[in-house]
Amino acid sequence: MSSRELQLIVNADDFGQSDDTVDATIECFEAGGLTSASLMAGMPATERALDFARAHPEFGFGVHLTFSAEPAERPLSDPQLVSCLVGGDGKLLSTREVRIRALLGRLVPQQLEREIESQVRSIQEAGVTVSHVDSHRHLHKFAPFRAALASVLPRLGIRRVRAVQDVYLRRPLASPTYWLGRRWRVSIRRAFETTEHFFMPSKEERPWAKPVSELVAALGAGSLEVGVHPGFEHGWRDRDRLAAIELARSLPGGVKLVNWRTVAMGEDR
Repeated sequence: MSSRELQLIVNADDFGQSDDTVDATIECFEAGGLTSASLMAGMPATERALDFARAHPEFGFGVHLTFSAEPAERPLSDPQLVSCLVGGDGKLLSTREVRIRALLGRLVPQQLEREIESQVRSIQEAGVTVSHVDSHRHLHKFAPFRAALASVLPRLGIRRVRAVQDVYLRRPLASPTYWLGRRWRVSIRRAFETTEHFFMPSKEERPWAKPVSELVAALGAGSLEVGVHPGFEHGWRDRDRLAAIELARSLPGGVKLVNWRTVAMGEDR
């Protein structure tokens, strides 16, 4: 591969969360708007997502690890064995509470390992080769999750983990990731294989295909993941569905569409 060529992954999150997300994600794949997707384990439409993944090994399929109550209700593991993630009722905590526990050192990496392994193995044992992992609400950037991933992923045969966002169309000055992201990015890059850049539109973002295409042209080389959330039922998901398809049709020259399985990293480049 030419060192001047930009490798672009377009990855759909939440694959399997609902029939709506599965329908929209499959439409995007069939229209050439996606190269990868991240499956959610134990969700209402997971089986439909698994059926598609098994039938299409030419794409990349990861696991969208879910550690909080939106949208999952319970962990895949026995709640008693992952008590740091659940309340007294055995249900998963809110994203906010999980973040607070992560920052205060109140999450137990060994328990996180158990839940990560449960979710990843459920996808692998269903016959899907897992190319990478990422996480709902990007919780894997916090230190306890990074430690758990570093411990458990090698025995699952996985080396690739999503980066922390560093590409924005508008500067999100109120976002902790904007200010602390560089530290998290360095930590992930030291422990795992990942892309050089990552962009995900916010729910408030206007239609973004054209400005992202221009941004891709400006990057010039390296590797970039664009993360999207296709759907029909919510305005921001429908915007992502349409934008992913439009982006694939408007890419500048010098861009190679790849997936999480085929992207070249490090010494492979």
